[in-house]
Amino acid sequence: MRTSGDPTGKDRRTIKKRLDKLLQDSKGKFDLVTALEAIYCGTLTSENGFISTPEAVRLLTIAKKEQIELQNQVTRSERIPIDDVNQAVKIVFTSMRGIVKANLPVEAANQVFDEMRDVAKWLRQK
Repeated sequence: MRTSGDPTGKDRRTIKKRLDKLLQDSKGKFDLVTALEAIYCGTLTSENGFISTPEAVRLLTIAKKEQIELQNQVTRSERIPIDDVNQAVKIVFTSMRGIVKANLPVEAANQVFDEMRDVAKWLRQK
C-alpha cells in the first residue's frame, strides 16, 4: 500500500521513526543510502542505533560459518546428539539409583538422590 506522494511505500510515521537516530548534515538532510537502508531494513542496535548492510552481511557470514562448523563436528562425530546424551544420562542415573538404594540407608540414599537432582538441574542449565 502506497501513501500519497511517498515513493518508498512506507507510512510517514514509520519513515520518521526509522530516520530518527540517523545523523543529518548541516542542512538537515540524510545520506541517501543510509536513509534508504534504515527505511527498508529498519534500525537495529549498534553504536548509532543502526546496522548497515555490510555489517548485516558480515554477521550473517559469521553465523553461517558457525553453523557449518557445528554441522561438520556432528558429521565427524566430534559432538554427540543431545538425545543420545539424555538417554545415556538416564541409564546411568537409573543404574546409580539401584546401587544407592541397595547399599545405603534411606536417609543417606535421599541425600545422594538430592545431589543427583542438583547435578541434573545444573546440566539442563548448560
